[in-house]
Amino acid sequence: MDYTTSLPFGGSNEAALRLAESALTGVGFQITRRTARSVEMAGPGMNNNRQSPLVGASQIHLECKPGELTLEANLGGVKRMTRFVTLFPIGLVLCLGVVLSVVFGFLFGPGTWITAVAGAGGANAAVWLLLGPLIARGIRGRTIKALDSLLANMVAVGTNA
Repeated sequence: MDYTTSLPFGGSNEAALRLAESALTGVGFQITRRTARSVEMAGPGMNNNRQSPLVGASQIHLECKPGELTLEANLGGVKRMTRFVTLFPIGLVLCLGVVLSVVFGFLFGPGTWITAVAGAGGANAAVWLLLGPLIARGIRGRTIKALDSLLANMVAVGTNA
């Protein structure tokens, strides 16, 4: 698993796990295994950063151990979005550079226009080389924060039940 955390817990396992089930099924997760002390769920995957940050986890395993509540998550949705925000913009810039070079080559022939196309493409690529990893780090941080919040809420509900 890509992310693991736990909190001290001494409350109702059933109430805590019910909260997780209702919160996660509401954003598209499916229960793959359920026992009295644990639940394992598979997520729908993350397709954009406007979705619930919980879907950044593709699999979540929650377990009530003696004295603690443990969350383990596979961050498959985060990995997918990381690949997208780092590779797609660069690929798009390169493809546009090739298309513009071909079109301008036919229209204007060889000339200094190639410097402008290469400069604009290079500048865009440089910007996305910086922005892509920053956006990816933000997506991962939001997902981890949401998972931590879910676990804290489970502890609160289970303790008060």
